[in-house]
Amino acid sequence: MKLSNIVIPTQVAEPGMRVRDIFRLCVEAGVPALPFRTSPGTRPDGRVSLHNVMKHGCIPEYMIELADVLGTHLSFLDDADQKVREILTKPVDAFVEKPLLSVSSHMPVLKVVAILEKHAASYMFVLDGDEYRGLITPLGIARRMLELENHDPGA
Repeated sequence: MKLSNIVIPTQVAEPGMRVRDIFRLCVEAGVPALPFRTSPGTRPDGRVSLHNVMKHGCIPEYMIELADVLGTHLSFLDDADQKVREILTKPVDAFVEKPLLSVSSHMPVLKVVAILEKHAASYMFVLDGDEYRGLITPLGIARRMLELENHDPGA
Protein backbone atom coordinates (compact mmCIF):
# COMPACT_ATOMS: atom_id res chain seq x y z
CA MET A 1 0.00 0.00 0.00
CA LYS A 2 1.64 3.21 -1.21
CA LEU A 3 1.13 6.51 0.54
CA SER A 4 0.85 8.24 -2.83
CA ASN A 5 -2.39 6.26 -3.46
CA ILE A 6 -3.94 7.67 -0.28
CA VAL A 7 -3.04 11.36 -0.57
CA ILE A 8 -5.98 13.73 -0.87
CA PRO A 9 -4.91 16.66 -3.03
CA THR A 10 -5.99 20.09 -1.78
CA GLN A 11 -5.25 23.71 -2.40
CA VAL A 12 -2.94 25.68 -0.12
CA ALA A 13 -4.25 28.58 1.96
CA GLU A 14 -2.46 31.90 1.66
CA PRO A 15 -2.59 35.26 3.47
CA GLY A 16 -5.73 37.24 2.82
CA MET A 17 -7.97 34.28 2.06
CA ARG A 18 -11.26 34.40 3.92
CA VAL A 19 -12.57 31.78 6.35
CA ARG A 20 -15.44 31.04 3.93
CA ASP A 21 -12.86 30.10 1.26
CA ILE A 22 -11.14 27.67 3.62
CA PHE A 23 -14.44 26.14 4.73
CA ARG A 24 -15.54 25.69 1.12
CA LEU A 25 -12.23 24.10 0.05
CA CYS A 26 -12.18 21.75 3.06
CA VAL A 27 -15.78 20.67 2.52
CA GLU A 28 -15.22 20.09 -1.21
CA ALA A 29 -12.11 17.97 -0.54
CA GLY A 30 -13.57 16.25 2.53
CA VAL A 31 -10.63 17.26 4.75
CA PRO A 32 -10.38 18.91 8.18
CA ALA A 33 -7.60 21.40 7.32
CA LEU A 34 -5.45 23.00 4.66
CA PRO A 35 -1.77 23.83 4.68
CA PHE A 36 -0.88 27.54 4.82
CA ARG A 37 2.02 29.27 3.17
CA THR A 38 3.12 32.80 3.97
CA SER A 39 4.25 33.60 0.42
CA PRO A 40 2.97 32.22 -2.92
CA GLY A 41 5.16 29.48 -4.36
CA THR A 42 6.93 28.71 -1.07
CA ARG A 43 6.82 25.64 1.15
CA PRO A 44 3.75 25.54 3.44
CA ASP A 45 4.74 26.69 6.93
CA GLY A 46 1.47 26.42 8.84
CA ARG A 47 -2.06 25.08 8.76
CA VAL A 48 -5.64 26.29 8.98
CA SER A 49 -8.03 23.77 10.51
CA LEU A 50 -11.80 23.83 10.74
CA HIS A 51 -11.41 22.87 14.40
CA ASN A 52 -9.21 25.86 15.21
CA VAL A 53 -11.46 28.34 13.40
CA MET A 54 -14.54 27.03 15.19
CA LYS A 55 -12.84 26.87 18.57
CA HIS A 56 -11.34 30.35 18.46
CA GLY A 57 -13.80 32.10 16.18
CA CYS A 58 -17.23 30.76 17.04
CA ILE A 59 -17.45 30.25 20.77
CA PRO A 60 -16.09 31.94 23.88
CA GLU A 61 -13.51 30.00 25.92
CA TYR A 62 -15.80 29.76 28.95
CA MET A 63 -18.38 27.83 26.87
CA ILE A 64 -15.78 25.17 26.18
CA GLU A 65 -14.94 24.91 29.87
CA LEU A 66 -18.63 24.72 30.85
CA ALA A 67 -19.91 22.74 27.85
CA ASP A 68 -21.12 19.79 29.94
CA VAL A 69 -23.26 21.94 32.24
CA LEU A 70 -24.67 24.47 29.77
CA GLY A 71 -28.39 24.30 29.23
CA THR A 72 -30.07 24.15 25.86
CA HIS A 73 -31.49 27.69 25.97
CA LEU A 74 -28.59 30.05 25.47
CA SER A 75 -30.31 33.39 24.89
CA PHE A 76 -27.01 35.22 24.52
CA LEU A 77 -26.47 33.24 21.31
CA ASP A 78 -29.73 34.33 19.69
CA ASP A 79 -27.80 36.17 17.00
CA ALA A 80 -25.56 33.21 16.12
CA ASP A 81 -26.29 33.55 12.40
CA GLN A 82 -24.81 37.05 12.41
CA LYS A 83 -21.72 35.77 14.27
CA VAL A 84 -21.28 33.06 11.63
CA ARG A 85 -21.51 35.63 8.83
CA GLU A 86 -18.84 37.72 10.55
CA ILE A 87 -16.49 34.78 11.01
CA LEU A 88 -16.83 33.69 7.38
CA THR A 89 -15.61 37.08 6.18
CA LYS A 90 -12.51 37.18 8.43
CA PRO A 91 -9.06 36.60 6.96
CA VAL A 92 -7.66 33.16 7.82
CA ASP A 93 -4.36 34.68 8.91
CA ALA A 94 -5.54 34.93 12.54
CA PHE A 95 -6.35 31.21 12.62
CA VAL A 96 -3.05 29.83 11.27
CA GLU A 97 -1.41 27.25 13.52
CA LYS A 98 2.15 26.01 13.56
CA PRO A 99 3.95 23.66 13.36
CA LEU A 100 3.04 21.83 10.19
CA LEU A 101 2.98 18.06 10.78
CA SER A 102 4.20 16.49 7.54
CA VAL A 103 5.68 13.36 5.98
CA SER A 104 7.23 12.43 2.65
CA SER A 105 5.19 10.55 0.06
CA HIS A 106 7.82 7.80 0.19
CA MET A 107 7.19 7.01 3.84
CA PRO A 108 5.63 3.62 4.67
CA VAL A 109 1.91 3.88 5.47
CA LEU A 110 2.27 2.07 8.81
CA LYS A 111 4.86 4.63 9.92
CA VAL A 112 2.40 7.39 8.99
CA VAL A 113 -0.26 5.67 11.13
CA ALA A 114 2.23 5.54 14.02
CA ILE A 115 3.03 9.26 13.65
CA LEU A 116 -0.67 10.16 13.52
CA GLU A 117 -1.21 8.19 16.73
CA LYS A 118 1.85 9.63 18.47
CA HIS A 119 0.61 13.17 17.84
CA ALA A 120 -3.10 12.31 18.30
CA ALA A 121 -3.58 13.90 14.87
CA SER A 122 -6.53 13.49 12.53
CA TYR A 123 -4.53 14.56 9.47
CA MET A 124 -1.01 15.09 8.21
CA PHE A 125 0.38 16.90 5.19
CA VAL A 126 2.50 15.22 2.54
CA LEU A 127 5.50 17.21 1.33
CA ASP A 128 8.33 16.14 -0.91
CA GLY A 129 10.96 18.79 -0.35
CA ASP A 130 9.13 22.07 -0.89
CA GLU A 131 6.41 20.49 -3.03
CA TYR A 132 3.05 20.00 -1.35
CA ARG A 133 1.31 16.77 -2.45
CA GLY A 134 -1.81 16.68 -0.29
CA LEU A 135 -3.20 15.47 2.98
CA ILE A 136 -3.46 12.08 4.70
CA THR A 137 -6.25 11.15 7.13
CA PRO A 138 -7.03 7.95 9.03
CA LEU A 139 -10.31 7.82 7.10
CA GLY A 140 -8.40 7.92 3.80
CA ILE A 141 -6.12 5.13 4.99
CA ALA A 142 -9.11 3.02 6.09
CA ARG A 143 -10.84 3.64 2.74
CA ARG A 144 -7.74 2.44 0.87
CA MET A 145 -7.45 -0.63 3.12
CA LEU A 146 -11.04 -1.60 2.25
CA GLU A 147 -10.36 -1.05 -1.45
CA LEU A 148 -7.40 -3.42 -1.21
CA GLU A 149 -9.52 -6.02 0.56
CA ASN A 150 -12.20 -5.81 -2.14
CA HIS A 151 -9.62 -6.29 -4.89
CA ASP A 152 -7.61 -9.02 -3.18
CA PRO A 153 -8.27 -12.39 -4.85
CA GLY A 154 -7.21 -14.19 -1.67
CA ALA A 155 -9.70 -12.37 0.53
